Amino acid sequence: MDMLRVWPVICQFSIGAVLFGLGIWGGLNGGYLNLKVPEDRHLVALLTGGYLFLLIVSCVFTFLAPYWKTGGAL
Repeated sequence: MDMLRVWPVICQFSIGAVLFGLGIWGGLNGGYLNLKVPEDRHLVALLTGGYLFLLIVSCVFTFLAPYWKTGGAL
């Protein structure tokens, strides 16, 4: 696989993970998020799941979709 296709995914999601972690850390330390509150736990789980979902979708279209058969379309 061409690394020109891989590096954007690595950079985008690694930098995104750092920023996501800093945001969650800042929210916890600033008192905006409290993991003892069910709504806040749900929000953190939803954000984490959304990040992982976008990572999976990006990986599917980067690594798997280029090799799918086109079914006769050009």
